[in-house]
Amino acid sequence: MLALADVAVVVSDAKATAKWWVKNLGFATYTTGGTGHAVLVAPPGERFVLHLCQGFAPIEAGNSGIAFITDDIDALVGRMTEGRVNFPEPLRKEDWGKMAKFADPDGNIFWLLEAPTSMVRATLKSRAPTRQKTRKSTRPKASS
Repeated sequence: MLALADVAVVVSDAKATAKWWVKNLGFATYTTGGTGHAVLVAPPGERFVLHLCQGFAPIEAGNSGIAFITDDIDALVGRMTEGRVNFPEPLRKEDWGKMAKFADPDGNIFWLLEAPTSMVRATLKSRAPTRQKTRKSTRPKASS
């Protein structure tokens, strides 16, 4: 059996960064490994988690490629702005909807996208298919 464990984000202080996620986005935080080795954060009840990695690799601030969706981006960006979250790309309207990019305390940049409530709910429920479909071979059978 194989499962996705987490997505690593390199940070300078995992515990302080976890508190930042809790304060500004309402995330839940927990540790694993008995000694609290892995500091993890995620929206409450979410399967997708960020592993805040401290001391394993150099910090390379910039676009993480990680996106979050919300059905009320105006309210969320408003709360985050009140919390003094840095938005390298402020909230803007595109042809397809609204978006913004925010940075954590170490300069890791995350995408924030607005989507209809039905899409956010579907995303929360979505999982990868449980079984890969196999393709039938198109090669001719060898004759004996």
